[in-house]
Amino acid sequence: MTVRVVAIFPEVDTAAVEGFRARWDPLAAVVPAHITVAFPFGWDRPASALADALEPVLTACPAFALALTTPVVWEDEYLFLLVGDGHEQVTRLHEAIYRQVLPEAQRPSDFVPHMTIGRQAHPKAMRAAMHDAADLDLPLVGRALSLTVYRRQDDGTRIRELDMPLGSVS
Repeated sequence: MTVRVVAIFPEVDTAAVEGFRARWDPLAAVVPAHITVAFPFGWDRPASALADALEPVLTACPAFALALTTPVVWEDEYLFLLVGDGHEQVTRLHEAIYRQVLPEAQRPSDFVPHMTIGRQAHPKAMRAAMHDAADLDLPLVGRALSLTVYRRQDDGTRIRELDMPLGSVS
């Protein structure tokens, strides 16, 4: 089964976040900073079929402002930047994708719009990451202009398959 993810790669200067992630996020070298809208799901049809299924959802959602704000620890292991401005739009996209495109996919029970900037299993390392996060110049303010679908390879690499603009037919 081909595993895909739907994400927003926001139009914002993420250089400081990427530097932070290089120290604290094991996936920093695998995928750039992003906001996951639909978590890993199986899709064995062509990417073009997924684009067709996503089109009505994207058409109904115009581009929007985003602000990545407060760093928080999630499930004692992840360090998130919460989405402030744009929270409602990301949540609506998430809900619409699962309702209209992925009705049979496993959904997270509690969706919190965020950008993961770290993952540390040890409490001492997480405290150090949280301390370093205080040096980030927050909020990061930008825009969500499109959604990206990427495919997870068996070797862990990620391949960008689709970049689809918000608010317009692709």
